[in-house]
Amino acid sequence: MNQYPKKLLQSKYLRKVFKLSIIGIIIVFVFTGIFYLFDHTHFNGFGKEQDKESKILNRLYFTMTTFSSTGYGDISPKSISVKIISMILQFGLVIVLLGGIFEI
Repeated sequence: MNQYPKKLLQSKYLRKVFKLSIIGIIIVFVFTGIFYLFDHTHFNGFGKEQDKESKILNRLYFTMTTFSSTGYGDISPKSISVKIISMILQFGLVIVLLGGIFEI
């Protein structure tokens, strides 16, 4: 039996997973950059000193927990602008997931 169709199918699947992964990584880094523009007063969960030490890590952590829909609760948006941006990020997750489910 010819293995070519099976290999082609696996290759298409891997390309799709790769594309969705790249889209997810881009979304995470774009929103990490956006959240980096806001100081600690826009977030519940870390103070001025803690934010000064590892601001980029704090924003990446917040983005990843929001994007993964885990939402640990230890860091949450405090200001309206960060809440709106967080909702846009969550909507991006829904789009990526639906793209994966419906093979877009």
